[in-house]
Amino acid sequence: MPLSSTASVPSSSSTPPKPPANGNPAVWPDSLKAYVGRCFASVGPSQRGAMEKNLKNVITSAIEAGNLWAIDWDTRELPLDGIKAVDDGEDKLEKLAKAKTKRAETMSNGAVSPAAVVAKRHISPPPSSLYKSTSIAFTKSDEQYSTTNRQASLSVSKVTKRSAKWDQRSVEPETTDDSAKRKRTSSSTETNYQISNIEKAKNEKRLLRFDSPSSNENTTRAATPDYASIVQDNEPDKFVGRSAQLEKKYLRLTSAPDPETVRPLHVLRQTLDLLKQKWKSERNYAYICDQFKSMRQDLTVQLIQNEFTVNVYEIHARIALENGDLGEYNQCQTQLRSLYEKNIAGHPIEFLAYRILYLIHTRNRSDMNDLLIELTDEQKADDAIAHALRVRDAVTDQDYHSLMKLYLSAPNMGGYIMDSFIDRERHAALEIICKAFRPDVPLRFLTDEMGFESDKSCYEFLEKHALHQFIDESSLRLRTKDAYATTQTNRTTAFKRIDIKGQI
Repeated sequence: MPLSSTASVPSSSSTPPKPPANGNPAVWPDSLKAYVGRCFASVGPSQRGAMEKNLKNVITSAIEAGNLWAIDWDTRELPLDGIKAVDDGEDKLEKLAKAKTKRAETMSNGAVSPAAVVAKRHISPPPSSLYKSTSIAFTKSDEQYSTTNRQASLSVSKVTKRSAKWDQRSVEPETTDDSAKRKRTSSSTETNYQISNIEKAKNEKRLLRFDSPSSNENTTRAATPDYASIVQDNEPDKFVGRSAQLEKKYLRLTSAPDPETVRPLHVLRQTLDLLKQKWKSERNYAYICDQFKSMRQDLTVQLIQNEFTVNVYEIHARIALENGDLGEYNQCQTQLRSLYEKNIAGHPIEFLAYRILYLIHTRNRSDMNDLLIELTDEQKADDAIAHALRVRDAVTDQDYHSLMKLYLSAPNMGGYIMDSFIDRERHAALEIICKAFRPDVPLRFLTDEMGFESDKSCYEFLEKHALHQFIDESSLRLRTKDAYATTQTNRTTAFKRIDIKGQI
């Protein structure tokens, strides 16, 4: 049964109310409506539920007994069973009754100036919601306020003083400019009240963040509908795309993602199957890389982190390695590390070996030392990781003979990462050879020691770096003494600083 909390002023007539002619119980007497209003006004927000329950029992009993219109609701006691008093001091109903009597006396007294009435009413009465959230209560004297809000009483006294100044100015004739100024002041006052209400709602919303979980639950249940909607707005729904398009060009997001352009998980699975087929048949890396970046973006905006996500990043990383795109590979590797840390199934050992080789390429000693400390015995026993660690030892010891053998026997796709730094190490090896072997060395010896597949590929390497001029065409031998200065220059150029993406 819905109950109205709006208090109506009881009729001054002593004649008892008459029931409706049709006997409709849904029609309530005005005295009952006023009684309901007094009941809700006597309790705070936390006791409204208990008061509503008590009122239902009282009114239901009156309807069943048929004396709903016979009871004198103006004098009936309030149903306060199981309800704690709101104030420890004077009863709130008595305060309201006295305040009502005082206002009636004030209005009947013609000697009171309009400015004084405005001062007592605080210029314009604030909304009822402000009375619920503050503890200001008028008593017998206008100077007596509740001690729980002294700052509010000080602000009221300041308003009263300003009202007195307006009362003194009211004796002067009001000009057109004064009238316009007064209207602007009134509108500004109303605007200030609106702004204060908005700020008040924001402050209460902030306070909810610092409450304990139990207090948050109580606050949410007891809050008004406006505040409840504010709390619910802090829990956005999960973002899910609705696009059914398999292929989509990658574009950087400059605003919030649109669900109509984002593919859900089941569509992304179909897209991955399509891209794998196209990569096998067309081998168009520019297209495949663009499509994989678009897939990764759709997974990111939907917060999808599962085995499918790991599979997408692993495939993209392998394709990037195959095409020498270390920048794209590094982005995939970084994301895979965070996914592996969440215990999502994948190939962490394989990519850990790739990371060791990548750190050799970037010569990042700090990260390399951290990684070596974290390695477990089980990880070190893996063939791919053991191979990567042997490569590191060979580079550190400048053992180019062992390094080239490891390069030719790299497992998985480690050889593609070694391609990025093997030429650099060949320059270092060639400098050592030219310094150690005099006066010359055969071309075939260089082919074997520097890991080339044929004498032709070795000669092309020497020609590319201006060393072919020191080769005797008849005997195919490199004059090491003459080539030594050039090898030093080439080595210095090859060991330039490497950026974070692994590109020179």
